[in-house]
Amino acid sequence: MKQWFARYPAGMPWSVVSDYCIGDVNKGNDVFSFVIIAPHDKAENICEYIAGAAPKDLKNTSKVPLGLVQYLTCKIPVTFSISFVMRRDAALLRDYLSVEGMRSLVTGAISFMNDRLSLYQDVHDIHYHQSAIKRLRDFERDLGHKGVNAKLARQIHLVAAMVATLCNMLNQAVSAKAIRWISDRDALFERHDAVVSDLAYVYYLTQAIEFATPEQRKAQNLGISLATLGFEIPEKSGKHRFDELVRLPDYLAGTLADLDSETMVVSKKKFDVVLNNVFVNSKNNWLVQLLSTGERITARSVLFRGW
Repeated sequence: MKQWFARYPAGMPWSVVSDYCIGDVNKGNDVFSFVIIAPHDKAENICEYIAGAAPKDLKNTSKVPLGLVQYLTCKIPVTFSISFVMRRDAALLRDYLSVEGMRSLVTGAISFMNDRLSLYQDVHDIHYHQSAIKRLRDFERDLGHKGVNAKLARQIHLVAAMVATLCNMLNQAVSAKAIRWISDRDALFERHDAVVSDLAYVYYLTQAIEFATPEQRKAQNLGISLATLGFEIPEKSGKHRFDELVRLPDYLAGTLADLDSETMVVSKKKFDVVLNNVFVNSKNNWLVQLLSTGERITARSVLFRGW
């Protein structure tokens, strides 16, 4: 990623756009796709381009627009995607992510946010952290109930961890000034007033602290090394403000959800077009397969090679 985006100077604003294909009984995989968009143009201009090149999402089209493929594979670095794939029968890593384990993680997040409260003097920062603690406590209580929606809770934890990891990788690669996360509308954002963004914020900070070099740790203490994280919470109804941007990960997630990882076969021509023209021999569209046992999660990078 650092090599791919080497042409961009430090201190720029970046965007991460995500979409998911989860729980479709007709698909073999659950997929979380994220597309990093470089600051090569204004968001409004990028949306206008995608609206013209790809006016429909993957589900509602029979042909994959050439313009969208070209944007995702442009030799001038404008995007970089990472898609996390797991077998649907793994039930979102249920063997590893138990309800008790998730509740423990949320409890730790609350403690972390409480500790950070004393670091801030700005009213806005204090208010955000107090509000986030309240949302996290609501989520913690929810996880203590017998009838908790464990599947949705796993989605929240996984998405939060993935976006935090990706934003830290991006910050390490490009020294961003700010990173904005834009997601498709999904049930996980409706839970406890988008608590997923609070959990992502906690994971982002804890990862940055844990993996920082001595130089980065010194800069963190001065508050100058981490990109500011911003969240675009999707509207609950009506047109998504960044619907066109979300179309990018939509095509990736839909294709990989359909892919049979053993036979490498997809069910429709449009999926084959995306697979062969976006993922095969790609330098900037990556796939990470996630597996789990009761003790750990294993991740492996998958590269598609063509002849």
